[in-house]
Amino acid sequence: MNWDALKARVRVAESLAVMALYVVAGVLGHAIPSAHGHASPLWPAAGIAFAAFLVRGRYVWPGVAAGSLLVNFVGHMSLGAAVGLTAGNTLGPAVGAALWARKPVRPIQRFSDVLRLIGYGCVGTAISAVTGPAALVVTGSLSWSSWPSTSLMWWMGDMIGTLLIVPLVLNSAEFKLSKRRLAELALLMASLLTCWELLFRSGAVTGAVFSFAVLPFIIWGAVRFSIAGAALSSCLISAVAMFETMRGVGPFVGYGTWAHHVEALQVFMAVLSISGLCLAAVIAERDTVEEALAREEKLRRAQEQYRRIIETTNDGVWLLDRDVRTSFVNRRTAEMLGFTREEMLGRPLFDFLFPEDQPQKQVDLERRRRGVREVFYNRCRRKDGSEMWALVSTNPVFNDNGEFDGVLAMLSDVTLLRKTEETLRRNEKLITAGRLAATVAHEINNPLAAVTNLLFLMRTDNNPDYLNMAEDELARINHIAKQTLGFYRNDPNPARVNLTDVIEGVLAVFRGKVRSRGVEIETSYRSKAEIDGYANELGQVFGNLIGNALDAMGPGGKLRIRTASYCHGLRATIADNGSGINRESLGKVFQPFFTANKEVGTGLGLWLTREIVHKHGGSIRVKSSTDAQRHGTVFMIWLPLNVPVTSTPAA
Repeated sequence: MNWDALKARVRVAESLAVMALYVVAGVLGHAIPSAHGHASPLWPAAGIAFAAFLVRGRYVWPGVAAGSLLVNFVGHMSLGAAVGLTAGNTLGPAVGAALWARKPVRPIQRFSDVLRLIGYGCVGTAISAVTGPAALVVTGSLSWSSWPSTSLMWWMGDMIGTLLIVPLVLNSAEFKLSKRRLAELALLMASLLTCWELLFRSGAVTGAVFSFAVLPFIIWGAVRFSIAGAALSSCLISAVAMFETMRGVGPFVGYGTWAHHVEALQVFMAVLSISGLCLAAVIAERDTVEEALAREEKLRRAQEQYRRIIETTNDGVWLLDRDVRTSFVNRRTAEMLGFTREEMLGRPLFDFLFPEDQPQKQVDLERRRRGVREVFYNRCRRKDGSEMWALVSTNPVFNDNGEFDGVLAMLSDVTLLRKTEETLRRNEKLITAGRLAATVAHEINNPLAAVTNLLFLMRTDNNPDYLNMAEDELARINHIAKQTLGFYRNDPNPARVNLTDVIEGVLAVFRGKVRSRGVEIETSYRSKAEIDGYANELGQVFGNLIGNALDAMGPGGKLRIRTASYCHGLRATIADNGSGINRESLGKVFQPFFTANKEVGTGLGLWLTREIVHKHGGSIRVKSSTDAQRHGTVFMIWLPLNVPVTSTPAA
């Protein structure tokens, strides 16, 4: 079933429901004796039609028309008169509802809503009150002389039905109450019925006294149950008053003829319903204003609380707009950078960065525009030109339309921490350099001794072979020196690095130590791909790992080194069959100052190794076993091929 067919079925069902309600309300209206022709003193069907047009729109007109035609035709009226009445009963509510529906139709909550109901209701019911009697006059069912009084009675009956029924329908959601409130509502209705029964049975009560007697119940309903409570109380009072008056009982039967009884009763019902609705609307408006003021006060307190939190926190809060200009900073942010908040507001982010960092920041901002959240180290420029390192947590901000609207950043000053880390790195490099210097000295000592011996022999025997042998030994010394210099040379920018060359260079430095310890080295280079990085830092990574492996193995040990392509990068594996690392220590090997060998280690080598690997956008893992049959340690490093190397490790 397509959507149009389903919508048509829904509209047919709605029209049938409106028709059924209209017929029921019309039968009740016809049950009231008429004082002027065919005009009912109370016509609830008018309220049904008006509410139906307001709630469901113009599409329910067939239901209103069919219901009106059935009610009037069954009421022993000619077909022509029934058609004329049907036209008026349909057109009037439709026009009144259309005038109201120029603004969004919603439950009655304000005094202006009550005035709108009265005004548009008067217009709609006036159309019905003029059209209906005119149709009766044309068809001969009513004389011209009776037209004015019948139209007035008709209009009053339709208007009272509208005032009683429409608020109940529009505000029906207010009856969704708790059990305790429902019990109170039932008590209100029971009290009303009891009071009316006593008042109507008392012959000494006049209409004026009766009006004042029921007023407390209207106030009760308006105060406790708003518009719906006032409307329900008015409906119940009007229904009982009409029923008792029809029986000839109550304060409204003392006004002479039935016509006078009805007129007094209509005035009472109209004044009662309007008074109740106005009172309830004023109370509802007051409650709405009080709730708005309470929400505003709550919001003000929350804003004040958040402002105090933001201003007293030790972290910086920095808000950038869509043009990356500063729209808000808290006191701590201004203090960290040495500015005042007034000096920072409105200035672009790049005013607080070093020129060499701005290209990378442009790349970061593009990720924010795509909605990427990140936590990283960032360098900022203070007012005096010095650098301030911050741990930054960024969160992109988007408006209701999903458009990029800025960036919210939280900053923690980690300048001291960064300086401490840098000091630790330098110390570890010096320690590593000292350890390797001893190895290099041992490696150079052997060829130097050979050269010295060869020079001594050349003094006594001028043999050209001695000169060739001396040149070979000097070439060996030169090779070792070049490898060492390459290992410690600081490259300012990343470059394409062949991982195989880096590993072979490290092995060349450790060659003497490998021979002296009797360790077998097995290498397998399955990929010759190059990566972006710093050759000296990668050499330090493999120098730490290979040096640790040699320290962990005794004579007869075996060191396996493999490289291979893996997941858009290179994977390097360094495996030894040394004593291994116990399970308790394995989870701490990358922590600073933790070492399993306190005699030769500082506890910074593996920590620095991991920092360098992360700086290159890679990862490092370790596995180890201390089992007597299978013992040893395996380090696995993965490095991407083309990921840009960061100048600082990301958090």
